[in-house]
Amino acid sequence: MGFVPDKESNYKVRKVVGEVGRIFSDLSIPVRWIKPESFHITLYYLGENLSVFQRLVLKKKIARLKFKKFSVSLSNVKVGISRKYKELIYIDIEDGGEELRGLLLEVRKQFRAKDASVFVPHLTIGRISKDLSKEEYRNVVKDISNISDKLEVKEIRFDIEEMHLIESKDGNYSFKMKFEAS
Repeated sequence: MGFVPDKESNYKVRKVVGEVGRIFSDLSIPVRWIKPESFHITLYYLGENLSVFQRLVLKKKIARLKFKKFSVSLSNVKVGISRKYKELIYIDIEDGGEELRGLLLEVRKQFRAKDASVFVPHLTIGRISKDLSKEEYRNVVKDISNISDKLEVKEIRFDIEEMHLIESKDGNYSFKMKFEAS
């Protein structure tokens, strides 16, 4: 389950990805970039496959979940959200992160989930396709830091008015359900 940026913000994220892509290209580091039509902020992962019955139950549970419209602004491009996901290239959330965390707690409560994993609100833009050496990692982080002001990522802001059930198969995303803010 997640949230999709509006068209204007999507376009701005595309421009950021283009600039960041040059860094990886210059360093000959292969990356699997997220398709622009698939940019989203993941709130909660429901698993690989949902049956028709599970989707009906999901729809009822989400219908009970009330969330208000809120705004999200982006912050900085980063690499490696955790030790487990060192290959992740993402954009941090500046404003709206607390609302996302609160909503996640409500979703976990609704699903009676025992999931206590750390939630770092972000928008994934790509995944590095090889293990980086320490030097390669340092170079990437340094180069991204050097161009971050030019990227104007902090200018990207959009409203969250709906939540989507997003299905991922082989790197292709499709939007299966939409839930409106109250």
